[in-house]
Amino acid sequence: MKFKKIAYLITIIMPLLVSTGVSEANVYVANTSAGTVSVIDNVKDAVIATIDVGKSPLGVAVDPVTMMVYVANKGDSTVSVIDSRKNSVVSTIPVGKSPWYISVDSVNARAYVNSSGDNMVTVIDISKNSVVDRIKTTGSGKGAKKGAFNVAADPKLKKVYVANCLTTTLSVVDSRTNKVVGMIDTGKDPLGVAVDSSTSTVYVVNNADNNVTVINSAKDTIIGTVPVGKSPWFVAVNPVVNKAFVTNRGDNTVSVINTRSNTIEATINVGAEPLAVAFVRNKAYVTNCAGNSLTVINIRTNKVLGSISLPGVTSERGLCPWGIAAF
Repeated sequence: MKFKKIAYLITIIMPLLVSTGVSEANVYVANTSAGTVSVIDNVKDAVIATIDVGKSPLGVAVDPVTMMVYVANKGDSTVSVIDSRKNSVVSTIPVGKSPWYISVDSVNARAYVNSSGDNMVTVIDISKNSVVDRIKTTGSGKGAKKGAFNVAADPKLKKVYVANCLTTTLSVVDSRTNKVVGMIDTGKDPLGVAVDSSTSTVYVVNNADNNVTVINSAKDTIIGTVPVGKSPWFVAVNPVVNKAFVTNRGDNTVSVINTRSNTIEATINVGAEPLAVAFVRNKAYVTNCAGNSLTVINIRTNKVLGSISLPGVTSERGLCPWGIAAF
């Protein structure tokens, strides 16, 4: 039993070692209007490559074990698989209609892709880059037929959480059976969702309520609510520094939640219409939709270090730098 626990902890910690080590660390940004992904060198904070992907790319996720990058292309309902060692697309996988976001479970070699156009989650075997299942998520309330918006996997508890946009619910999926096993009432219009497996906690961004619901994932019960900025969109958790970063699209800020106390420890001014966050080493990178840029933040001091302009991206709403992920 002890051996199994140790082996699991090593597997979970591996991504943190990869992202904080001295080796090469790059950031991948989906440029929706251009149909490309920008590759950012974490040391120089400069664009070093541009990769053509599918139409209207949005969400980005990485597998730190295989060094593969996964991009959800909303415009052609596919996922582009990028080999980060070559910075080239090695596979294109058809998924559900209008995918927005993707979550990778490195432990169990699965990726989960939401598709808001058909309220489905596509399950991909990332060892083979093939679809193995499609999950029909269920929602309640206004817009439930197009509820599946964002998705986050918890490899430790073998669960997947799906934020049902335009409703007040979060779907809970058993990743062993790929069946919906529960629904959690959160706030209005849940968009972003993130899992902290180390503490068995889930954070859900409620766009219409300007707050974040905190959930105990072992029991799937709500344990708190944290007020944030205006029109929050996305949340990312960094267990190393015990912080969750929430992008507030309506007031151009990032709320920093101390995950030990679930209170706001800082509010950071960033670029126009911040959307997503990725961590690498001691930095957070924030995509600014209307600013065509990234804001770089020191995650320990919560101070802005600078910004990075992205080439070939337009500032039209919805056609801007969107999702982001990093090793």
